[in-house]
Amino acid sequence: MEQDSLIKYSFTYAPGGIALISAEGYFVRVNPAFGRLLGYTEDELANRQEKQLTSPNDPGVKEAAAPLLEPGAASRITVVKRYLRKDGGKVRVKLEVILIRDQDGAHAGFCAYASEWPEPEEPKMLQAAELYEMVSEHARDVISYGIDGVLQFVSPASLKRQLGFEPEELIGKHASEFIHPEDLESLGEQTFRESDSFICRVRHKQGYYIWFELSVKRVIDPEGTQVKEIYIGRDVSERERAQAALRHSEQNLAQSQRIARLGSFEWDALTSKMLWSDELSRILQTDRLAGVTCEELLARIHPNDREAVRKSMREALAGREIQLESRIVLSDGTVKFIRMQSMTTLTSNGRPLRISGTVQDITGQKLMLQMLEESVDRYTSLKKYNLDAIVSLNKSGIMTSANPAAETITGYSVLELIGMPFTDLLAPEEERAQTLLHKIMHEGALSSMEMKIVRKSGQPAYLLATPAPIYVNRKQVGCYIIAKDITEQKRKDELLLKSEKLTIAGQLAAGVAHEIRNPLTALKGFVQLMGRSEHSYSQYLPIMKEELERIETIISELLMLAKPQAVQMKIADLAVLVQDVVMLTSAQAMLLNIEIRFSTTSEPLPIRCDPNQIKQVFVNFLKNAIDAMPRGGMIDVSLEAAEQKLALVCIADQGCGITEEQLRQIGEPFYSTKEAGTGLGLLVSHKIIEHHKGRIHIASEVGVGTTIQVTLPLHR
Repeated sequence: MEQDSLIKYSFTYAPGGIALISAEGYFVRVNPAFGRLLGYTEDELANRQEKQLTSPNDPGVKEAAAPLLEPGAASRITVVKRYLRKDGGKVRVKLEVILIRDQDGAHAGFCAYASEWPEPEEPKMLQAAELYEMVSEHARDVISYGIDGVLQFVSPASLKRQLGFEPEELIGKHASEFIHPEDLESLGEQTFRESDSFICRVRHKQGYYIWFELSVKRVIDPEGTQVKEIYIGRDVSERERAQAALRHSEQNLAQSQRIARLGSFEWDALTSKMLWSDELSRILQTDRLAGVTCEELLARIHPNDREAVRKSMREALAGREIQLESRIVLSDGTVKFIRMQSMTTLTSNGRPLRISGTVQDITGQKLMLQMLEESVDRYTSLKKYNLDAIVSLNKSGIMTSANPAAETITGYSVLELIGMPFTDLLAPEEERAQTLLHKIMHEGALSSMEMKIVRKSGQPAYLLATPAPIYVNRKQVGCYIIAKDITEQKRKDELLLKSEKLTIAGQLAAGVAHEIRNPLTALKGFVQLMGRSEHSYSQYLPIMKEELERIETIISELLMLAKPQAVQMKIADLAVLVQDVVMLTSAQAMLLNIEIRFSTTSEPLPIRCDPNQIKQVFVNFLKNAIDAMPRGGMIDVSLEAAEQKLALVCIADQGCGITEEQLRQIGEPFYSTKEAGTGLGLLVSHKIIEHHKGRIHIASEVGVGTTIQVTLPLHR
């Protein structure tokens, strides 16, 4: 047999008790004989403080053996003391304590050889009467006996002190009368031995109940007719309250750990065994009572994280606090993320004694963090690679961020844009955009808008800007401006507008020529008449002047419609503008036997507009109405002031009308109900009216006619 095995065998099967005690006074290891002396198993005594199991009036081994640590002292000492047994009793032992030193000669602990040492005999046995009197008067426990449960004797002093009764109040009554009904029911379901103990609630004289630990000894008389019981009761209310508080605390701890998904563990460095909480068992999906070693637990760590965890464990064994995150692989293949923290308890010579710590399941947090990081990446990509400019403003209108597209559109770098007021980019005439930005910041107004900015190079650019408020904790802290460069689109729209104007002017040319021919014929006749006669025809001069002014007006309207002009917003009377258009188109209408009937209110209808563009819109509508009536008829043009400070223009014809399907497509580019039409007239008209904050509504019925309603905001 090898030497180590021989030593282990001798330690285990030694008839006398042997205990290894650390320098701090903790049991490190005991043999079975020592455990039998105290009524505990070897595992139950391991890592427990030796002083806790010592009778209160006796010293612990650490204190008793202190003289061994003095220079020149002996290497062993004899100690006689009493230990508290697991069953509540006491055992008197004799200990031969030997000092243990490590290889460096430093104090490492004690080795104690124990043997039971009987109590010294009393010099004289007390008489039964004296013993009865002493027990009755001075015992803290309530002592009583009875026959078949009927009480015949109760120690008076302790009874009065603990339950408030006098002995005569209990004698002759059954013991069950004083036990709580719930406890009596549970006790009735148990099978008791001849000598047994239990805990129940006993009624006080004042009506409340006190927790008692009752020991019962049943004695059957030789004849077997009567059963005598001896009862010894002890008030354990404080202990029960402490245990209840402990259970409540443990329940709260377990519940808190479950809510926080936080488990705890303790690793014994001497035995390499681990103990952990129920929550940690749920996290690891393992049996809490299973003897899992540290290496077995390490095997569950994800292979990519295993080396980092081993390094942290080496640091923990060196006494350092650790905090790490890793992945674990469960038995079903599921991967969890955990955060582990631990502290190490060292012996006096710096060796690890135990490692205690917590393990938290952070899988949910990790998934949320990954989702957040992915969301940030998506937002960054959207902002970085978006072809539209995206800038963020704070409540003061200062730009706090900008994407690369904003650099391209404005000509400024991101660093130049950050910290610049957004209004510095706007053209001087963009008062409306500044007002809208103020509303977005302070009133939460949302509306896309066109705005003109000045690039860093000084060149103008047109943007279609869409605001989006920024909310943090339900409070607006700024807004995003998403802007599309529509400079080229604006140029194309202007070309389209000019093209449409020229087309309309060409179509009106025939009617205008006919309208001009009539006054020219009259003028020609008057001139010929005046040339042949010697008389004065001054009465014809006003007529000639009137006809010339009519020709001038018609030509001016036609030129105004065809000539390219810059957009000039000003206040104009809508009734006057529409009346000018009616006069211009009447000539063409008369050629087709169409009458245009015009009616308006007596009050002016001022609007802020570009008069030339507004005229073009109504020329488009009247031209379409004329084209829809090849057989002649009536066109009604009316104006009135509508509700909500709006002006309403209504154009109703008696043409062929269009179907609902055609009506849904009206306004789309290159869609027209006319054979040679391009569909651009209505498209341009819609854009002009929208630019003037107005709306167009078209209603039509086949065979009846079409009605167009245009609403524009009045300027007050």
